[in-house]
Amino acid sequence: MELTAEIIALRPYLFHIAYNMLGVVADAEDIVHDTFEKWASIEGVKQPKAYLGRMAVNQSINHLRELKKQQESYIGYWLPEPYITDDSGEFPTIEYGLLFLLERLNPIERAVFILRESFSEEYHYIADLVDTSVENCRQLLHRAHKKLSRKRFKPIDPTQHRSLIDAFLFSLQSEDRTRLEALLRSDVELFSDGGGKRTAARKPLFGQQKVLKFLVGVMQLPENQRNEFAYRAALVNGAPAVLFFRHSTGELDSMLCIEADQAEITRLLYVRNPDKLRVRQFFIPG
Repeated sequence: MELTAEIIALRPYLFHIAYNMLGVVADAEDIVHDTFEKWASIEGVKQPKAYLGRMAVNQSINHLRELKKQQESYIGYWLPEPYITDDSGEFPTIEYGLLFLLERLNPIERAVFILRESFSEEYHYIADLVDTSVENCRQLLHRAHKKLSRKRFKPIDPTQHRSLIDAFLFSLQSEDRTRLEALLRSDVELFSDGGGKRTAARKPLFGQQKVLKFLVGVMQLPENQRNEFAYRAALVNGAPAVLFFRHSTGELDSMLCIEADQAEITRLLYVRNPDKLRVRQFFIPG
């Protein structure tokens, strides 16, 4: 069938499904491209959104199973690829911290969760896309929420979030342990992903003192001395985050996503694998 304007307009929807399923931008783009290619050879479809959505979901489920096998030999801890932008334009529908937690779900649970919680799709529509019953969809969503077991924090205002990030960066750069302790929650968590290409903690760190020791230790490394880093605000999956650029080379060194409960930092997601650090719009470090 023809790629009409109506069909092309579904591209963001299909991309968001695939990206939120996989956590890999290029793979999500490939699935959308393949979906549109297959559409060209199909006739007589009455509900294009459902048909294309089913193709995107099925391909994502199959590809996610392959990704899980690849992650078994991944060096260090695997984090999703952040969707980094420098303005408030369109972005994927799931915040990065939740995308990270979705790794706990199996592919079918993940598909149901994304379609219901991100797109507010009706259960009968989701059941059709994942080829199951409405009742099973409800059970899968309940199981997904149970696996995620997210702590309920008060929503943090974006301006307050940005102020907290700035305070953290200032304290980190000055190696102010007292201030860092005040900012880090006692049960703070840190997950870092270097992919074997850049230094990162191979395993997650839990607790204020372990996280603090790691952060200060990183800043004291010889290659990180002499105010080596330039910090730049960015959006990761639509939420405030920070990019670290090296003054000596100008390269994007890492991305830090900071989750918080009002005035305290609850989780740090730290991506250093260069294969996952691509800004989606023109960005000039100052």
